[in-house]
Amino acid sequence: MKIPDVLNIDVKEPIELDSGEELSLYEVARWSILIQGVDLIEKKARQLKIDLNKNKTWLKPLALQKYIEEETPSTIARINQLKEDEE
Repeated sequence: MKIPDVLNIDVKEPIELDSGEELSLYEVARWSILIQGVDLIEKKARQLKIDLNKNKTWLKPLALQKYIEEETPSTIARINQLKEDEE
């Protein structure tokens, strides 16, 4: 089953960013999750005192991709709810 069917949300709906650029709801959600994932990696690295510029073992693209896939539906729903609250 696909995200739009489950959430009953039009993921192709355009969203205008502050810069004036338009992305689809789906794209905004995925970029948001990517940024959140990188922030989580950075936070954990600081806790473990790992210098991410010197140590590249943290590069786990498949794990990050899985994280993005898992978080996409809930992020789409949250963004859609925020949009509705603004209106």
